[in-house]
Amino acid sequence: MIITREFLSNFTKIRRTPIIFLHIVPPIVLTALFLAYYATGGYHIISDVRMFFVILQIGYPVFVSIVVPIFIHLDKNIVGIQNALGLVASRRSVYLGKLLFLLFLSAINIILYELCFYIGVNWILNLGLEHFGSYLAIFVIFISSSLFLYLIHIPISFRFGFSISILLGIGGTILAGYFENAIGDKIWPVIPWEWGVRFLENHFDFSSVPVFYGIISLITTTSIVLVLSILWYSRWEGKVIQE
Repeated sequence: MIITREFLSNFTKIRRTPIIFLHIVPPIVLTALFLAYYATGGYHIISDVRMFFVILQIGYPVFVSIVVPIFIHLDKNIVGIQNALGLVASRRSVYLGKLLFLLFLSAINIILYELCFYIGVNWILNLGLEHFGSYLAIFVIFISSSLFLYLIHIPISFRFGFSISILLGIGGTILAGYFENAIGDKIWPVIPWEWGVRFLENHFDFSSVPVFYGIISLITTTSIVLVLSILWYSRWEGKVIQE
């Protein structure tokens, strides 16, 4: 019940904030820019238009690192946090409510990217790519691989604020791009920022590198981080390091 109440309360909190804008506008703008570039000669460099989702996945850590601290800042009046932590019956439920709400926003964001891509590719470029099952797989890959990102950025945003979160997001994107090589073919399962990229490349048959160990690593690591982040929030006293 507390999880549901916390989840629903966030709809009121995000009114008149950049949160909605950040989840709705970029899918339209970025997809349009990519497809315009692809249609006007970009296909000479990007041989397959589906690389859009791989590039998007590489950059997604930066998106999460921006959205999460903005969202957390809504609750980040220091006195308010300390009072809230002392009053709630279950901190775990509050934490999960926030996490689920961020994942809900992420799901909307991903669906909008897919919808804009579908309209642009099938109705404007007339390429006729992808069927429903493929878009569903893309959605699952994005959500499952992004869960880890939210689990680490929520505590960091609470404790350290915007700067550290965005630095971590930029670092994650750099790692995701850097390990797109032979070395990455061997060690990518232990690099969380590379999971979604490799899963998408395998799904699109861009790569023949097996993903079994990556799936195991994702499930194991994400589960461990989920438990640790809940334990941290349950014990957190509301103290923050000022930026």
